[in-house]
Amino acid sequence: MRIRNQVLRALKKGPMTFWELINYQDAHIVEFIQTLESLMKEGIIEYRDYRFHLLKDVPLRGKEPVVCSRCGIGVQLRGFFGEVLGRFRKLAENRPLPKSDYDQGFVRPEDTVARVAFMYERGDLEDQEIFILGDDDLLSIAIGLTSMAKRVTVVEIDSRIVGFIREFCRSQGISNIIVKEYNALEELPAEEKGNYDVFVTDPVETHKGLKLFVGRCIEALKGKGSAGYIGLTHREASLKKWREFERFLIEAGFVITDILRDFSTYPERENMWEEFYKTYELMKWIPLNMPNIDWYKSSFIRFEAVEDPHLPPFEAPSGPKELYLDEEAWATPKPSYLLEEGG
Repeated sequence: MRIRNQVLRALKKGPMTFWELINYQDAHIVEFIQTLESLMKEGIIEYRDYRFHLLKDVPLRGKEPVVCSRCGIGVQLRGFFGEVLGRFRKLAENRPLPKSDYDQGFVRPEDTVARVAFMYERGDLEDQEIFILGDDDLLSIAIGLTSMAKRVTVVEIDSRIVGFIREFCRSQGISNIIVKEYNALEELPAEEKGNYDVFVTDPVETHKGLKLFVGRCIEALKGKGSAGYIGLTHREASLKKWREFERFLIEAGFVITDILRDFSTYPERENMWEEFYKTYELMKWIPLNMPNIDWYKSSFIRFEAVEDPHLPPFEAPSGPKELYLDEEAWATPKPSYLLEEGG
C-alpha cells in the first residue's frame, strides 16, 4: 500500500516516464514493476506514449515537495507543510511543560512538523493507521492538522498531555485521533495489538527501557511492511547501545531504512529544564554553568518490517528506576518519587 500510494500521488502531478516515476518511490525494481502492473490491471493507470497516466481520481494529496533540495535526505518545510507549521506553532504555545517524573522534553515545533513531513515523504502518513507511544512533542496534533492519516491512537502516561490533545480534537472537530492514558510498564491493551501500519515513539534510552518502549510499539503493528520511527540520541545512548538495539530490531524482523542524524533539537528555553539539572548525573562531574545553547539533539530513525514482526526475548525493567536510569543516563532527571526515597 505504501509504494502504491507513493506512485499514485506522484502521478497526480502529471504523466511520467518509468525513469521519472521510479524516483518518487523507494521499492526495489521488481516490487515497483509489480505495483505498476497491479494498478494497470485495476484500470487506475495506463501506459501510453512511453508515460504512465492516471485514469481515475484518487483520494491522495498531490506530491508535496518536502525533501531538502541540497542534500536530498533532510526536510524543508515549505508550501503545505509550511502552513501546517504556522498553525502548529500557535496551537503548541500553551502546551504542558515537562515533568521530571516521566523524563519528558519536547522538540522544536519545526522538528515535530519535519517528522510528519518525512513520514509523508516515506508514504507513512496518508491513509495510514498510526500508533504513538508518548506524545509530549504533540506529534498527533501536527498529524491532525494535515488531515492525511486514517486514524491516530496516542497512549500517554501524563494526564495533562492527554487532556491537551483531547481539547485540540474537540475544538477542531477531529474524531480520528484517540488518546488514552497508559503506562508502558503495563501490558499493551489487547485492542491495540496488531492494528497499526506505523508507530512513532521517543523511547527512554536505558538498555531495558528502550526495548520495552519499542517492544510495546512493535506489538501494535499489523505485520510485514509496517514501519516504526523513533528518536534516539548520541547523548545518552552509546554506539554500543545502538548496536545492541539494532540487533534487537533485526531479530524482531526489521531493517533500518533511514537515519537522519541530529534531526530534532530540544530547546532549552521552552522546556524550562532548570530544576531538572539539579539531579543530572552530568552536573556531579564538574561544576558547570547552565547551558545557553540548545545542546540536546536526537536522530530520527525509520525501520520497516521485512517479515511479520515478533518480539525477541528481552529483560523488561522491573519498575520506574530501571526504566529511566542506567549508567549512561547522565542528562535524565531523577523522578521526584525516587528523590524522596533517596534513590
